[in-house]
Amino acid sequence: MKANTGYSIFETFVGAGGSHIGFIQENFKTIYVNDFVEDCLKTLVYNNPNLIEEKAYIDNRSILDIDAKELRNNLHVNKGDIDVFFGGVVCKGFSLAGERNPNDERNYFYHKQLELVEEFQPKISIIENVPGILNAKVLSEKVNEELRSKVDDLWSKLENYKGRKAALRKINGITNSFNEEGNILRKKKIELLKTLTKSGYYISVIDDIKSIYNNIGYNVYISVLNSAWYGAATKRERVIIVAVRKDINIKFEFPQPIFMDESLLKKNMDKNLLKLPKPKTVNEALSLIDYEKNDIDNIPMKHSEKTIKRFKYIPEGDSISNHIENLPEDLKISKFYSRGSTMRLNGNQPSPTLVPGHSNFPVHPKYHRSITVREAATITGFPLNYKFFGNHSKRCEHVGNAVPPPLARALAKQCIKLLDEYYFKKKNNL
Repeated sequence: MKANTGYSIFETFVGAGGSHIGFIQENFKTIYVNDFVEDCLKTLVYNNPNLIEEKAYIDNRSILDIDAKELRNNLHVNKGDIDVFFGGVVCKGFSLAGERNPNDERNYFYHKQLELVEEFQPKISIIENVPGILNAKVLSEKVNEELRSKVDDLWSKLENYKGRKAALRKINGITNSFNEEGNILRKKKIELLKTLTKSGYYISVIDDIKSIYNNIGYNVYISVLNSAWYGAATKRERVIIVAVRKDINIKFEFPQPIFMDESLLKKNMDKNLLKLPKPKTVNEALSLIDYEKNDIDNIPMKHSEKTIKRFKYIPEGDSISNHIENLPEDLKISKFYSRGSTMRLNGNQPSPTLVPGHSNFPVHPKYHRSITVREAATITGFPLNYKFFGNHSKRCEHVGNAVPPPLARALAKQCIKLLDEYYFKKKNNL
């Protein structure tokens, strides 16, 4: 029987290492990590010397360029040997922002991910993604190139229209004829999607994932987990898809919350959870930071004088969109441009999801500036000494795209429980 430490983990789309941290904290041994963004891997390797010590295979290729059988042979791993396969598949194609092109190539990364799962046959496979994946749809593999081209053409026009609309908003230049152009495009989109759905060419991503897992020998469990339940100072929600190999015959149990308040309590959750400690707040997270330390990740952005003046009108925990009428004429902006960095965090609450990109990090609870990379990372649950690589915008993205480490650690603990039971039964022929 294996001990409850030292289980193996195989990771794709590892990013800057949010999920990796959580599993390493529970003493998992890394076999393989992959991400095609070089700065992400640089960040991961610099902060995790265990990867070199354990001689993990560090792969900078796109997952689309990986041959599953060849990789397994290179790793000298037998089918079924890997304990946990974790992959936070690229989520931009499923995000509720944008037009969600059903033929976006990023939508199909999960197919390649599941090819790897089929080849390696890990005991547990985990896919992490945005909540938008629950209602996301993609084109079936049966769709011919002509129809795919038709979809791409229409979605290109929709994105072009969206860009022009954003530019016209800035100058209040939107006309009735321009709005009508948008209505026509949206009608075409609705009709095309109806046609695709009727023909069975427009399919649910979740249903497709469950079907593939079932066909390659896995039972599937799905839940939406809030990072604040497990000790992060952010309310970031993630869809967690866990697949357990059928021969193991043990049900996966999602981690129970250890922090709770009314803002985190879901409709069908036990109200006794309100007896748990309150979730970690933004102020609690920020209080951990040494502001005297020379830290490139803690250097504030240089905002324009006008932007700083605008920030001063934002109350704590509020957005400038609610106060535009109070702004002097020279500071007024469209409500459309009042999101992201024009929202001030409430220091006494967990933060909302920290959207990647420097222009979208919210305003500090007290100071008239956006929060720094270090502040965002600490709110997310990264160690205080974690160093990020790349330019400022990229470092912001690395934090914003990361799985909060406390959430990953909670999942790691549940994987250990299942694996301990599996190896115990195997040893005792139960």
